[in-house]
Amino acid sequence: MKTNGSEKALESYKIFPYIAWSLVIGFAFFVYTIAMDLQDTADRLRAQADLLDSKINPPAGEIADFD
Repeated sequence: MKTNGSEKALESYKIFPYIAWSLVIGFAFFVYTIAMDLQDTADRLRAQADLLDSKINPPAGEIADFD
């Protein structure tokens, strides 16, 4: 990275590693939170789909025999 004489590189600051690791950990937590929310939503949709499927196609034992 080229810099002119009056500008310092971002990596040259002593606090840079702490900020960088904080951002990495924060982003990892953000992705984890989104993944857990997505998993929860998928589980609820699966349960709802199973409920609807059981209403449409009842088990064989629950089907009334009209002979």
